[in-house]
Amino acid sequence: MPIEDKVLILEDDSSTRLIVSKSLSAQGIESVVVGTLAEAETATENHSISLFLLDVHLPDGDSTGLVRKLRVSHPLVPILVMTADYEQNKVSEFFDLGVRDFINKPVHPILLASRVRSFIRNYATERALFEANEMYQRIAHEKEQEEELAHYVYNHILKVHTSNVDGLEVAIKSSGRFCGDMILSAKAPNGNLIVMLADATGHGMAAALTIYPMVSTFAAMVAKGLSLGAILKELSVKHNQCIPQNRFVAAILLELSLSDNSIRIWNGGMPALLMFDQNGELSKVTSKNLAIGILPDDLISTKMETFELDKVSKMAMFSDGLIENKVVDGRTISFNEAYDMIAERVDDPKTLLEQMYGYEQFANDLNDHDDMTLAVLDLERLKNELKPVESEDLSLPGSFKFDFDLTGAALNNEKFVFSLSELLSSYGFSKEFCQRVFTVVTELMINAVDHGIFNIPSNLKEEDFIAYLSMREEKQESITSDDRVTVSVDWNESLRTLTVWLSDSGDGYELKAKKIDDVGADELAYGRGLQLISSLCQSFDYSKQTNTTHVTLEY
Repeated sequence: MPIEDKVLILEDDSSTRLIVSKSLSAQGIESVVVGTLAEAETATENHSISLFLLDVHLPDGDSTGLVRKLRVSHPLVPILVMTADYEQNKVSEFFDLGVRDFINKPVHPILLASRVRSFIRNYATERALFEANEMYQRIAHEKEQEEELAHYVYNHILKVHTSNVDGLEVAIKSSGRFCGDMILSAKAPNGNLIVMLADATGHGMAAALTIYPMVSTFAAMVAKGLSLGAILKELSVKHNQCIPQNRFVAAILLELSLSDNSIRIWNGGMPALLMFDQNGELSKVTSKNLAIGILPDDLISTKMETFELDKVSKMAMFSDGLIENKVVDGRTISFNEAYDMIAERVDDPKTLLEQMYGYEQFANDLNDHDDMTLAVLDLERLKNELKPVESEDLSLPGSFKFDFDLTGAALNNEKFVFSLSELLSSYGFSKEFCQRVFTVVTELMINAVDHGIFNIPSNLKEEDFIAYLSMREEKQESITSDDRVTVSVDWNESLRTLTVWLSDSGDGYELKAKKIDDVGADELAYGRGLQLISSLCQSFDYSKQTNTTHVTLEY
């Protein structure tokens, strides 16, 4: 036995003390020998004891009281009692106090040493288990505290970056505290609603952390007024920067626009989005793209499917946990059967989710179901939500005019239009009006920079968004101080009109019709979104001689 193992021998008979200490020493067990209860208490404080070997009757009292103290101060250390008096009541009392065994006097040295050695070994094992359990409890507590903090932070971030929208009903059932599904929605500066449903690989905290980087990126990109394709691109870039290569995020992104009566949808690796027309007829928008994180950023497709907003009454999108491994009447149902079941109960998302949860076939006895998220969009309610709010006729500032000259690298400042919108908002203009100005000036800036100065074909953005971004980045790097965009903003208080002039140092363009409203966007030179500008403005005029576009917005 290790020499550091010490046995405290409490015995008032010197011959017995010598016999016991010698037999233990022969086995490599060190002894601390005392003859009274007082000496035993002092020795206990000064030595690390692995076993107590106590006589019952001592000169200064009975050892019963000492046993009680030792059970408090040394709860795991074994206590053996040496006695020649086997009174049944006394033996029972010592066992009740926690004594492990009795040694009959006179002692047998070899047998005594063997029993002591066995108890010391058991004590070492018990102590190791106790310490391991204590460590486990400490780690478990720390993990619980960390998980509690992580859960709070995650929920807080989702709450901060998600807007409540009337007409978007969501039902979620998580497999644990952390959900690997996520539903986000936000209004863009142009008044459009952007919604994303995402489903990360796996479950629990690992899946939640996979989605986490997308939350702030989504909110920031929507706030900047980026297109749906550009938002998708940024989400892919952020994911590939922060998340290991074997973790993917399936997602549906959609954009609802009242201004051009459109729904734009991108489905990457998710179940089909269910779309109901005004007569309740069902159609599906299936996945035509891979999940985010599978492809490099330059290969991800940003092509959207477009539908007319006023021809759709409801939409339902959901994670695969809602339709996978569902058993009805002892039979695993197909996805199409699950789609039909969802279509029948689409007006009651929460009850529908509970129903589908009840059909879950668990893979093991742990009842480890997948995360389930169901989002139902009521288009009529959403259209009312997105309609411009009539603002009170608040007093507005007197007339003013701002002139901006952007040259060279200043043309790469994507925050210019957003800052202009915020500037107008600070003067008291309504949010709806600022959104219109944002959309109009954004289109004019894209028209001037991308197509006027950079000479990028406008159809390239829709046909190959990645190629468009690549060409734009190349042009941005080669920009010179001779490249210029001039913007003038003039507010006329008496007429309640805001007039915007914008010109660029590019080659200009030709209108192929007398009125913009007479032609489709694809018939215009460069397809520069001029039809959208015209729909938001009271007047539109372009001068080929000065290469200046002039628009007026009424307040």
